[in-house]
Amino acid sequence: MSDSAIREPLNSLGYAQTGDETASNDLATEADQNKLNIVITCAGQSHPLLYGPNYLILRPYTSRMYRMCSKWLLVRSLRQAEEKMLQRGLSYSTGSGDIFSHEEFTPFTVSMADDNLESVLKNHPGTYLAKTVSGSMGNKIQLVGIRRDHVREDLLSFLTSSEFQDMPSDQVIMQRYIERPLVADKRKFDLRVYMLVINAKRVGTDSACGDASQLGYFVFMHPGFVRFSSLPYDAASPDLAVHLTNQSVQAKQTRTFSQLKEVTTWFPDELNDYFNKRHRLRDRDWAKRELYPKIGALLGYVSAVFRYFLDDRDCPSNAFRILGVDFLIDDELRVYLLEFNAYPAWGCQTSVLAELKPSLWREAVCLSSEVAIRFRSRLPVAEQHLVTRQDFGLVFSSEEPELARRNVAKLYK
Repeated sequence: MSDSAIREPLNSLGYAQTGDETASNDLATEADQNKLNIVITCAGQSHPLLYGPNYLILRPYTSRMYRMCSKWLLVRSLRQAEEKMLQRGLSYSTGSGDIFSHEEFTPFTVSMADDNLESVLKNHPGTYLAKTVSGSMGNKIQLVGIRRDHVREDLLSFLTSSEFQDMPSDQVIMQRYIERPLVADKRKFDLRVYMLVINAKRVGTDSACGDASQLGYFVFMHPGFVRFSSLPYDAASPDLAVHLTNQSVQAKQTRTFSQLKEVTTWFPDELNDYFNKRHRLRDRDWAKRELYPKIGALLGYVSAVFRYFLDDRDCPSNAFRILGVDFLIDDELRVYLLEFNAYPAWGCQTSVLAELKPSLWREAVCLSSEVAIRFRSRLPVAEQHLVTRQDFGLVFSSEEPELARRNVAKLYK
């Protein structure tokens, strides 16, 4: 974002700029300890002088987050965490009492380094997306067809004709392609939602002591926007622009993208209205009443399972981060979590994005500031108390951990 876009919500909240990354000891001494001071650096790290519970820092990434931002480790870590939860009697349950797990919402995924890759794929033939474990912007993605009786032949054909052949096998995954996606306007779409993670600290907190009563962990979801392919969906098409909705892919693969780009992004309400007008779904306002609440429940679940990766206990200051999260819906209305992105793009190529992203940033800064102040003042942090909350919804709260459990049980019968 531009410098002015970053500063605008800070100025409107009453923050007054007192220095930059070259701040001295005098600046740290002069900071009013009764106020909240915000620190934003390019690296997203704590300032050597400006830190502590009276500071709020934008900290987009920590090393522990790699396990959820890696496409392969995401699935493996979910599986491992769920096994531990089961052993301790902490598993989440559906409304019918069944144990809830990642298999409900993640596509089947296998690492190319799997010792039993051939037998695994033989038992799960079909179309896959080959991806790098930490790729972004649609780079190095390829459709791969796997036939049950020709697994080795299909793998060799794929590897010898792709840029993956020179990569370490543990850096490549095969993710089951959803061949029957829900479509709108005859085009494939997915959902880019945003996850705001706020790690709040109370005055006097010593993170090394790990005193849970002094650390707050709050996660919010913003509905984001809908991403469309610019071309009609055809499962048999070899054109990646038909299958991948990423704006970077669309721009690279579609010559007329500059003329079509406005139709590649919708607001969530536009998607809801589209299905209402077409009467394609049984329930009116399905996207608003079921789809996005279900996504919120999934993010609440992941926030609980991955709390160790997201609860930034090592940072001495209050911290917040905004992750991009991608979801896909199939034609049976099943919701799939595709990936987390620690550094979501802030470009505004369309009018939807130009309106959405500055607003999202503004609310994230306001909400993070309010949560930090309320938590250190020992005031409740709940949706009904947050005056700056508009589009973000609370999906996990360390003050009310049962919130996420209730949502999963309510939305998954």
